[in-house]
Amino acid sequence: MPDVVDALNQILPLAKSALDRVQPLLTQPFRRQPYVIPLVQSAVIGAGLTNQPLQSSDFSHALEWDFEVHYVKFSQDIAHTTRDWRFFVRDLIVAQDLMKASAMVSTLAWDNTGAWELEYPWIVPKKGGGLQPYVDNLDTVNPITVDVAFVGYLLMPVPVRRST
Repeated sequence: MPDVVDALNQILPLAKSALDRVQPLLTQPFRRQPYVIPLVQSAVIGAGLTNQPLQSSDFSHALEWDFEVHYVKFSQDIAHTTRDWRFFVRDLIVAQDLMKASAMVSTLAWDNTGAWELEYPWIVPKKGGGLQPYVDNLDTVNPITVDVAFVGYLLMPVPVRRST
């Protein structure tokens, strides 16, 4: 047992020194600034069309702070409901689908709010991150006009003031 204690006494100062250097990165304060990445112009999806990408430049994220998505806001023209279209989204920076397949918007949006609230926020990385949404029009007779917006917060670091 004394050998274990001696080994720990030798390792602990090294570990404490390493943790002291990393600690500001882990505890750096940041503020959340409300932010929205919307579709700039409503998209018209033709009757029965599937897997239609929305304008990718509208959903690119080139700022120097990460974007924390808390919910996705959906809306459609007055002639349609959330049961008339499906939605799919892919994170472009990590080539990660946020869902297995397109889902009907009515199954994503809660309580007719038109918003899909994420239980855990999705982080879109800074400088070059982006999301690519796709839409399916389930109405085989009429085109549908849709809008999508990703709503959340920019994670802006607050400079740490060091006392001298």
